[in-house]
Amino acid sequence: MRARALYGIVVVVRIVTLVWASLHLPAQIATHFGPSGAADGWGTRSGYITFDIIISAALVLGLPMLVTLVLRGSGAGLNIPHKDYWMRPENKPLLRRRLMADMLFLGGTTGLLLSWVDVEVVRANALATPVMDATSWVAIVAFVIVTIGYSIWMATVRYAVPMGQRA
Repeated sequence: MRARALYGIVVVVRIVTLVWASLHLPAQIATHFGPSGAADGWGTRSGYITFDIIISAALVLGLPMLVTLVLRGSGAGLNIPHKDYWMRPENKPLLRRRLMADMLFLGGTTGLLLSWVDVEVVRANALATPVMDATSWVAIVAFVIVTIGYSIWMATVRYAVPMGQRA
């Protein structure tokens, strides 16, 4: 239940950030920044916000929906360790809860990253020459580290067969 509540907060933050960005971006904006932080891609506010909404819907809302779709069927698209154990009828309810919590977590962290990017894009476009400073990369690096760490934990611990049930 805690995962759903936190995810709900992130969805609200995502919506608020999208609205805020749409109100604070100029009509023509820098939409992409290279490794140096210099703007190297340009577009319109409406194009940026439209893309932002689509990517948010696909990643933030789509990940949790994916669990329901995959587990409704045979689980053919599911790629987890010890799949034969987890797809047994008696283990499917726990699998469903774990996968949903995992997708809520990953969707939530993705939503937070996208919100951070919006704030940074607005900040950069408020400058005379749009540029992202080095601190803008902190959230991206943190997201990558958390996502890789969480994925390793899922693959090695979360979906391991419990001790008493190993063959």
